[in-house]
Amino acid sequence: MNITQSFNLIASAILLSTVAACSQTNAPVDSANQVRAFGPTENVQGSQAAALTNNTWLISSESQGLQLIDEMGNSHTLQSGNFETLSVKALDNGHYLVASIDNETDQAVIFKLQKDAQWQLKTLSRITPPKAKPEAVCLFSNSTTHAVSAFVSDARGLIRETLVYDVKNNHPLNLELREFAGISDTSGCAVDDHNKTLYLSEGEVGIWRINADAESRADKTPVALMAPFGNLVPEIGGLSTTSDGSLWFTTTEDNTLHRYESKDKRFSSWQFAGDLALESAAVHFNNTKADIVFYDDESGHYVKGFINTPYQEQVKPTKQAVTYITAQAQTDAVRAFGDAADDPAIWINTHDKAHSLILGTDKRRGLMVYNLAGNELQALETGRLNNVDVRQNNSIDNPAHTWITGSNRTHNSISVYTVDTQNKVQHLAELPTTLTEIYGMCMYSSSTGNYVFMNDKSGLFQQYKLTGNATSVNAKLVREFNVPSQPEGCSADDKTGELFLGEEDEGIWFIGAEPTAGTQPVMLQTINDMLVDDIEGMEIYHATDTRYLVVSSQGDNSYVLYKIIDGNVPRLEFAGKFAISNNLERAIDGVSETDGLTVTATPLPGYPEGVLIVQDGYNRMPQAPQNFKIIDWREVKKALK
Repeated sequence: MNITQSFNLIASAILLSTVAACSQTNAPVDSANQVRAFGPTENVQGSQAAALTNNTWLISSESQGLQLIDEMGNSHTLQSGNFETLSVKALDNGHYLVASIDNETDQAVIFKLQKDAQWQLKTLSRITPPKAKPEAVCLFSNSTTHAVSAFVSDARGLIRETLVYDVKNNHPLNLELREFAGISDTSGCAVDDHNKTLYLSEGEVGIWRINADAESRADKTPVALMAPFGNLVPEIGGLSTTSDGSLWFTTTEDNTLHRYESKDKRFSSWQFAGDLALESAAVHFNNTKADIVFYDDESGHYVKGFINTPYQEQVKPTKQAVTYITAQAQTDAVRAFGDAADDPAIWINTHDKAHSLILGTDKRRGLMVYNLAGNELQALETGRLNNVDVRQNNSIDNPAHTWITGSNRTHNSISVYTVDTQNKVQHLAELPTTLTEIYGMCMYSSSTGNYVFMNDKSGLFQQYKLTGNATSVNAKLVREFNVPSQPEGCSADDKTGELFLGEEDEGIWFIGAEPTAGTQPVMLQTINDMLVDDIEGMEIYHATDTRYLVVSSQGDNSYVLYKIIDGNVPRLEFAGKFAISNNLERAIDGVSETDGLTVTATPLPGYPEGVLIVQDGYNRMPQAPQNFKIIDWREVKKALK
């Protein structure tokens, strides 16, 4: 056993308590199950099969390529060569995507299989891991993005996910999506599409699961392990799944077929009789039984059997209606991986809208400045800037009539910037606060002055009045108030004097924005099935005759639109919910775990009704440090109810 395998066993021991129940078999082992030869029997050197229809199967062979076994049991060579592992996803009208590893070229190959007058296999693309042999490949059909991706595990212990087919538009792709740490010596992989779960097998260790959704962390958790950490015996080979959410695998030493039902986290097992070494299993339900095609390493060919077990219907969870939209552009990534990008704002160039600026915080460095196309123009390394906001009005005494402020966690201060006559952002000052753990902020302007609201993790808000000119700025504390626990995002309406603020784990509050408006916020909206904590960024969009509060519902990677109903205490009326998915045409990935956001109704080039800009917690296609996504407000309007 190599060092990496030893490390994995140690890690498994730590996680033993989480898999103790999963290591039990809930059905008795039956040694009476029999198999018979299936397909060619001479010089097969196979690895894995896959079911196409009730009586038609696909098999892989290192000596005879990819072969189809028809309903009469006859074999047809679809692709000659040296192929190992197999993954198949149905498209429509008898069309399939097929993935296998070409051992001659060390590539994962994506094919399209279809039956017209006869079965035909067409190569769509090839995926080459950098300087590493591919060990396993499996396909994932994502119902959210309407795309199919391929996970390729390689000898480096890394997994690369590549988009290979646009289902909605019916054409092939070859877009790298992400790369993440896998396992050592992958012997098999398979994906449960319904539950978006990637399964990986290590032959002498066990089986692991990873969230298959690219807009998530790729953390591994054990499903079933070998002794001494579980009850499985060696060795696990290929994996397969069925549409009811079941994972199927074999253990070679005892010739046992295992079924893991993800819905109930239940294991069942069937032992097969004879002088066998079952290395993989492909399953197809046929009425009340399941047909199984194994690869048997002892005989050197495929064998077929069946078990009496029912198909388990998937119970679809009740989900709130979410409208999926896409981003039209994105900024360059921040400088390094990790939790860095946080909050955007937009500065409007009133003389030339095309030269307006997107401002974004890098909370490990400072303030990033981008043009409307998302290209980085400046990086002002002024400290760990968390949130940013901007105000432009004639009462601000500098050439651009602009103050940009941010919450600086390095100094627990208010960072102040402006824009000079050359369209460059300039750092003006660091204004001290009495906050001990500064966090979020937003700005407010009225006839009484220009203000900034700062908060810290305790729930304390401080309101400061800004004064100054082109060369100096001062801040005076004019009010304090509290919410019960950690806040961050807030948004003030300069026209109505209203301040909306988020308490991350509880909901949305309101208080008047003027310093004289008291110290008792009012809860407007608590968290619920629509608004899922953490509550992060929020901003007001001013439509022609309506105001909308856009809120980041970080807990379910979505956004909620509320119509603001006027009153002495305004009301929030649910107006829609949306999420941001892949824009395959522009190779822009979806968005998840949004912290900050900003919105403007000001018409901009290409965006006649303004834009929404959001922070993206996982920047993919390809994998890169975090960034900000730019969405045409006309896309957001699709979610309005």
